[in-house]
Amino acid sequence: MKRILLFACLVIAAAAASSQNTSPAQESVDLEALYQQIDEAISQSPKFVAEHRKQLAVYRDSLRMESSPEKQMKMAEQLFQLYRSYRNDSALFFAEQCINLAQSLRRPNLAGRYRSLLAFQCSTSDMLTESLEQLRLVNRPALTNKELVDYYNAWMHVCGEMATLTQRKDKHQSYLAKQNLYRDSVMAVASEGSEEWLHLKMDILTAQRHFQDALNISDRWFRIAKEGTHESAYAAFYRSMVFEHLGNHDQACYWLGKSALDDIRCAVMDQASLLFLAEHLAKDGDFDRALRYMDFTRKCNKTFSNHTRSYQYSSILNIIEKSHEATQHEAHQYLIIAAAIIILLLLALIIVIIKKRR
Repeated sequence: MKRILLFACLVIAAAAASSQNTSPAQESVDLEALYQQIDEAISQSPKFVAEHRKQLAVYRDSLRMESSPEKQMKMAEQLFQLYRSYRNDSALFFAEQCINLAQSLRRPNLAGRYRSLLAFQCSTSDMLTESLEQLRLVNRPALTNKELVDYYNAWMHVCGEMATLTQRKDKHQSYLAKQNLYRDSVMAVASEGSEEWLHLKMDILTAQRHFQDALNISDRWFRIAKEGTHESAYAAFYRSMVFEHLGNHDQACYWLGKSALDDIRCAVMDQASLLFLAEHLAKDGDFDRALRYMDFTRKCNKTFSNHTRSYQYSSILNIIEKSHEATQHEAHQYLIIAAAIIILLLLALIIVIIKKRR
């Protein structure tokens, strides 16, 4: 009896351990329920945008009424942060205001930081020449670790964009090498656990194929990211990339959907997650939803910037191409069916004629 009880306990313990150690790649998700939430959020998008505009108006009014250059600079930075994923030209304007105010206050470290933020914003919208121009104006020795994070991060981003856009193989490798060096520099000066540190750590671990470690970092990120914010959308996007590398389609779509949902509710116009999700849906054959998400994303991105960026072209073309192929295949199937029906009718007619003649 003791042996039976001991064996039963061991079986139960093993089952419990097995359930706890279930790989994230094997977790099931309800994608349809998530897509319904996204559809509902899209229908409510005008309300989210109106709320964001009210917040912007409050900060702009406060900036106009403020007389202290120090406080003006802080308010201009807040406006930059609110505009940076909503409207690109306004974000550039307030970044330039921050630079001018920092220079008037003789704060070269802050002027350098704001130039770095402006440079990053420029490279985000394919303005690579302007980005490099700003970075070369930064007084590097004046920067503390806090400002160096933004400086190296901007260099890392612009090098990555140059690697993506160039058609010269030797330059592509050169820019990638520089991007990796600047990534190491960011990791050296960023505080462990900060947003910059977390997303780069996930990048590094994913590239090294240490996927479980990357997911552990992702879990850590979600513990500190406030739910329903642009940061949580950012964290969800990077989690989806890990599952993409693992080949887990459902989890990749789920976290892209979670990222898109948070961005829609935060009135983010610089939409990427929803466009990538639409690309997945097009590959799955859900063309109605893929095209709806693509159209919504295009409208959002047009609000952010009139310039369509390179990655957007690629995803949009993939979605349209898949939809066109499906339409052609469907038309081809209809033609085959129609031809088969005509042949059967002709055979039936021939049989009737033969019978009548007999």
